[in-house]
Amino acid sequence: MKITLGTYTKRSSQGIYTIELNEQEKRLENLTLLHPIQNSTYLEYDRNRLYAVLKDGQGGLRMYQDGVIVNQVTQENTPPCFVNAIPEKQLVMSANYHAGHIDLYSTKQNRLEHLQRITYDEGSHAHMIKYEPRFDEVYVCDLGLDKVLTYAIQADRLVLKHSFNTQPKQGPRHFIVHPTLPIIYVLTELSSEVLVFIRHDDHLELIQTLGALPVNEDQIKWGAAIRISADGKFLYVSNRGHDSITVFSIDHDGILKTVQNIPTYGKHPRDFNLSPDGRFVVVAHLDSDSLTLFERDETSGQLSLLQKDVFAPESVCVVF
Repeated sequence: MKITLGTYTKRSSQGIYTIELNEQEKRLENLTLLHPIQNSTYLEYDRNRLYAVLKDGQGGLRMYQDGVIVNQVTQENTPPCFVNAIPEKQLVMSANYHAGHIDLYSTKQNRLEHLQRITYDEGSHAHMIKYEPRFDEVYVCDLGLDKVLTYAIQADRLVLKHSFNTQPKQGPRHFIVHPTLPIIYVLTELSSEVLVFIRHDDHLELIQTLGALPVNEDQIKWGAAIRISADGKFLYVSNRGHDSITVFSIDHDGILKTVQNIPTYGKHPRDFNLSPDGRFVVVAHLDSDSLTLFERDETSGQLSLLQKDVFAPESVCVVF
C-alpha cells in the first residue's frame, strides 16, 4: 500500500515522497522522492491527478496528472495551507492561512484555472476548506477569526450561507464530517478541543465541547489533525506539544467519549491518517523527521504501536 507525504523543505526534505506500507510485515519501508518541489505542505488526490500546495518564489497550486506536471497557478503571496478537490464538479479549492483568503479553481479544461478569491477580515487565518457531497456544502475553518463558515456552490462560485462564531481564542483548525449522521467535528488549535455540531440547513448547532488532552494536562495546547473511522464509530485527533493521539468513541447521536490517549513517539505530529481498510494509522512528525505506524483495533478503536522512528524528512501531510 503506497502512502504519499507532503513536506516542508526547510532542512533536508526535497519535496513530495512516497513510502510503502507492507501490510503482511506491518512495516513502513522504501521511502522514495516522488516530485522535487518546495514546501508541498498539503496534498490532494483526485483519481490520477495530484494537487500540491506550491511555494516556489510565489504561492499557489500545482497540478500533476499521471505523475507529470500539467500546470500551476501562482501569485505573489504566501502559499496556501490546504487543498481540496471536488471531482464531480471539476473544481479545486485552497485555504491560505497567512493571507486570510480562500480560492476556487476550475479543472474543466484539464488544467487549473483560477475562478474566485474570497478575502476575509484582518486577523483571518483560513486554515481548512473542504466540500461535503452529502450536503452539497463547503466548510471553512478560520483560526484567526474564530469562525466556521458554510458555503453553497452556485455557478462555479462560493456563496456564503451562514457562519458560526466559536469562543474567542479557540482557533478552529480542521474538521471532519460523520459518514452517516448530520454531525460535524471541529478541532480547535489554540484550546485543543473538539466541537461537535449538528448540521442544519441554515445554521450549525453546537452540542458538545470536549478537551482533546487528558484531564488537567498542563502541556502546550496545540491541536493539529482530525480523522474519523469509516464506520463512524471512532474519532482521532493529534496533539502537538503533548505529542499524542487521542481516541474518542462516537455514540449513536454523535456525542464523543474519550477512550485513549497514546504517545506518537515523535515530535510535532502535524498530520496522520487511517489506512483505507481501517487497520493502520500513520503519523507524520515535522520536528523529528519521522513516521510512526500504529495498528488499530476496529472494535475498541484503540491504537497499539507497531513501528516508530521511520525516517521521513519534515513530513506534514499523509495521504493514502
